[in-house]
Amino acid sequence: MRRVIAGLVAAIAVGGLGATVPQAQAVEIGHEGCTPGYWKNHTDNWEEAKATTLFSSKFSEGTSGYLVGLTFEQALAGGGGPGVLGAEKILARAATAAFLNAAHEGLGYPRRRYSNGLDGRPPLVATVNAALASADRDTMLALAARLDADNNLGCPLN
Repeated sequence: MRRVIAGLVAAIAVGGLGATVPQAQAVEIGHEGCTPGYWKNHTDNWEEAKATTLFSSKFSEGTSGYLVGLTFEQALAGGGGPGVLGAEKILARAATAAFLNAAHEGLGYPRRRYSNGLDGRPPLVATVNAALASADRDTMLALAARLDADNNLGCPLN
């Protein structure tokens, strides 16, 4: 598998009950990704976040109000349904897994959190925030599908 060094980042504080977790260096970029189910069942393997990390500490709170107070652990539990609320749930699950993938040192994920990724993939956080701000179900579901494809590239972690 081909991996390219993407760059180093500094330590930041992570939201979620006042806990701080050092930011992973996450320099590998490539064609690997772990599913939301993997991350849900392997919280001990998370880097740069905890189960109690608030979704809103990394991404927008959306427009429906559902994402306010939602933890990463709750986002990974999934859900869906009709309208904007259902789309926000689906996107939150995919975005949380994507964030955990991009933050992990031992994973060559094709997306970067704050900068462009492999093959010009736009920055994860900004793209998710824009989709949530659109309040458009189709926009959110299209992005969730793209993130889901990357999250299913194959997980080399235990």
